[in-house]
Amino acid sequence: MSLEHSLRTLAENVTPSDIKRHAIKAHMQARIRPNILLSAVSGAVPSSSVRLSLKDKIFRAIRPELAQNLESLASKTHLAPSSLQTLRNVILSRLQPLQPVPVVHTGFKWAATFAVFLLIIRSMPLILLAPATQAEVGVQLVPNGQNVSVYAGGVWRDVTEPQIITNAVMVRTGTAGATLVLNDDGVLRLGSDTTVKLHDIGDRPQPHVDGPTATLLRGKVWAFGLLPPIVEGLIVETSNGTLTLNAGSVSLEDDGKGSVTVAVYDRGITLENNQQTSFLVSGEKTVLKEHKAFGIQNMPTRSFADSWVTQNLSQDAVHRSDIAKLQEERRTEVAGILPTSSLYLAKRFAEQVDVLFTLTHDGRTEKRIAQANTRLNEALSLIQEGQGSEASVPLAEYKDSLVALAADDNDNLVKYLIQKQIVDASASLTTASESPDASIQLLKDAVAHVGAAIPNADLKPRDIEGYVLVDKLMMINNILSKGEDMTLAVSEYAEISPYIEALLADEGGTHPLLKKEANSLLVSTSALLKDAENMEKNELFIAMKEDVAQFLPAEQTQILVSEEALNAQVMAMMDRIFCKKCAGGPFKHPASRYTELQNVFRDLVSNPDRGTLLRRLKVALPDKLGEYVKTEIQELGGELERQQ
Repeated sequence: MSLEHSLRTLAENVTPSDIKRHAIKAHMQARIRPNILLSAVSGAVPSSSVRLSLKDKIFRAIRPELAQNLESLASKTHLAPSSLQTLRNVILSRLQPLQPVPVVHTGFKWAATFAVFLLIIRSMPLILLAPATQAEVGVQLVPNGQNVSVYAGGVWRDVTEPQIITNAVMVRTGTAGATLVLNDDGVLRLGSDTTVKLHDIGDRPQPHVDGPTATLLRGKVWAFGLLPPIVEGLIVETSNGTLTLNAGSVSLEDDGKGSVTVAVYDRGITLENNQQTSFLVSGEKTVLKEHKAFGIQNMPTRSFADSWVTQNLSQDAVHRSDIAKLQEERRTEVAGILPTSSLYLAKRFAEQVDVLFTLTHDGRTEKRIAQANTRLNEALSLIQEGQGSEASVPLAEYKDSLVALAADDNDNLVKYLIQKQIVDASASLTTASESPDASIQLLKDAVAHVGAAIPNADLKPRDIEGYVLVDKLMMINNILSKGEDMTLAVSEYAEISPYIEALLADEGGTHPLLKKEANSLLVSTSALLKDAENMEKNELFIAMKEDVAQFLPAEQTQILVSEEALNAQVMAMMDRIFCKKCAGGPFKHPASRYTELQNVFRDLVSNPDRGTLLRRLKVALPDKLGEYVKTEIQELGGELERQQ
C-alpha cells in the first residue's frame, strides 16, 4: 500500500461528519466570551496622539519636503468648522455611486431593441386612433308637473324629477303631462290623464324586444321619430290598431269609447289593424274603430294652429337640433385626427398596424369596416370646420372600401356588418335632413350609394333611392320656406329631377310610404314656389315650377252619386239595422237595433256622402231611432265647424 493511499484513507476516516462539525461549532461558540474579546480590541487600539505621531513619522519618511509643504499649506488654508461642514455636504451631494456594468451579449441587445420597436408599433393604434365611443341619450322620463307616476314592483310611485328608465314600465299622468325620451330615436309626449306602457328601451337599430315600443292605454300621446326608413321604426300600439313611425310627428288620442284618432303632422306613418294597412302623410288623419276598416281624411290648414300641435312641433324642432348636435359631437370624437393634420399619415399607418396585429378574419373585417366609418366621420368633421371641399377624398375612400370589401368577401357576416354600418350611419345623419348645407347631403348620398351597391343586400336599392329623394325634397322645401339661397334650391332640384318619375311610377318598386311622402312633398314644393317672391323672371326658377307641376297628382273631380245609388245604400242600412235578411229573423229587441245603428254610424265616418245618407236615413227610420240619427247629424255639423 502506497503512502499516498494511506494518507487519503486516513483523511477520510478522521474527517468528522456534518452532525459532528455542527456540534463542535456550537460548543466553541458557547465557550467564546465576547466581553473579553471587545476589551482586548479596545486595549489594542492606539490613542489619537499616537496615531498622529505615527502618521507624521510616515509622511516624513516617505517625502520630507512634501510633508513640510503639506503642513505649511494646511496651516494657511485652515477652514472654520461651519465652512468645512458646508464643503463636505457639497462634495457628498455630487458623489454618484458606481454601478456595475453588466456584460450583455450582442444578440440579446438586438432582440431587446426589436421587442421595444414592436411594442412602440403595437402601441401606435392606442395613441393615434380615437376610441370608438358611443354616447347614448338613454331612455328618460321627464315629468312636466305633479301627478306623474310609474308602475313598478306592483305599486304606483310618484315621479317629480327626471329619471332614467332601465326596464319596461307603465307611466300615468294626471293634470300635467310627461315626456319619454327614447334614446336618440325619438320621444313620446303624454298629455294629461294619459296612461302608456313602455315595452322597449333599446336603442335602434337594435331593439331589445320584439313587438311594440309602447302601448297607448288611454289618453293622448304625441310621437316624434328620428329614424330613417331603412331602420325598424318606433311602434305604438293602440286598442284598435298599430302604427309604425320612423321620421315625423303624429298625434294619437284614445277617447275611451272605442275610437282612436290618428293625425299626422310631419312626414308619414304606416297604420295597420285587422282590416287593412295604409300609409298616412302630413295633413292626413283617420279614426280607428274596433274590427272596422278606416278611411283617410285631409285635415284643414287650421288644424296645424291648434295649441297641442304648435307646442309639440316646436319641441320637436328643439329636440331634433339637440340630437343632431350630440351626434355631430359623437362623430367628431370618433373621427380623431383629420386629413388636414400633419399627424394624419401616422394615423393611417396606425390603422394598418391595428389590422395587421388582428389575428382573426372576422376581427380584421370589423376593423376595416370601422376604419371606413372613420372616413365618414372625418368628412363630417371637415364639413363642420368649413372645409367641405376636403371631404370628397375621405368620402370616396368610404364608398370604395366598403363596396370592395363586400365584393371580395362572400361571407354573410361581412354583408351583415356592412349593412349594419349603413343603417347606423343613416340613423345618425337623419337629424340633418333639413340642413340646407349641400355638403351634408354628400354624406347621405355616399351612405345610400354603398347601400345600393352591395351585392345581395337585404336593403332594397329603390327604397334607398326613395329615402334620398324624400330627404332632398325636404331640404328644398326648407330652403324655399325660409327664402334662403333660392339658387341652391333650384340646383338641388335639378339633381333629383331625372329620378322622380321612375321612383314614383307604380312599377318602380319604391316603398309605398316613401312614394306617398314624395308626392306630398312635391305638392308642398309647388305651393312654396307659387308663394316665392321676386323669382317670376328667373328662367331657372320658372323651369323648376313647370317641372314640379308634371309630377303633381291629378285633381280629383267630384263624383256625383245618383239618386238610385243613394237610395240603395239607405235600404242596405235599413236591412242591417232591423236585420231583415238575418237567418234568425229580424231583430225584435230595441237594444239590438240600436247597437247595429251605432255600427252603421262608424262605417259612415269615411264616406264622402255621410251627411246626405244620414239625412235620408233619419227620414226612413222610426221616430225613436230617427232621434239618434239626428244627434249624429248634429255631431257631424260640429266636426265640420271645427275644421273650418
